[in-house]
Amino acid sequence: MTSMERESSRDRLEREAFISLFVAGRQFDEQIEQVCRAEGISHPQYTVLWVLCLADAPEGLPMGALADGLLTRSADATRLVDRLLVAGHVSREPSPEDRRVVLVSPTDQGRRLFDRLTAEIKALHRRQWGALVNDELRDLIHLVNKARFVGPPGDPPTGPAPPRSTGSSTRDR
Repeated sequence: MTSMERESSRDRLEREAFISLFVAGRQFDEQIEQVCRAEGISHPQYTVLWVLCLADAPEGLPMGALADGLLTRSADATRLVDRLLVAGHVSREPSPEDRRVVLVSPTDQGRRLFDRLTAEIKALHRRQWGALVNDELRDLIHLVNKARFVGPPGDPPTGPAPPRSTGSSTRDR
């Protein structure tokens, strides 16, 4: 009897779910990376612009808050900002209130780039998720988050799963 013959149906389903999510995630990430690369930046750099352009911070975001918004190490955020700075997409200035704090802001050029990329990425998402209706997307989000918030056996969950969102008709897109 081989190890595959001894595999339970639950084990097989869990493995298939993992592989499906892993492959889909890599495929979707690669598609976004291609859109970003066509504009001369990386997906993580776009994410920096996303946080900066959507923040309600006319004076700029402190580097620490930017790193927190990216859920990354400060060194990674600094490296990403350095590349965007060289390309003219962001500015970096000391805070007038506390010179130890560095504020990062998108430039007009960076905002235009963000707007272009966001329109392209939204169109990509419409293609990626076009076969699913809104209720199916909500279910998918709920199920992935439910699985994501459960840690290894014996570990407490990393946080409560987000509440199930409600919405309009099953046929909405």
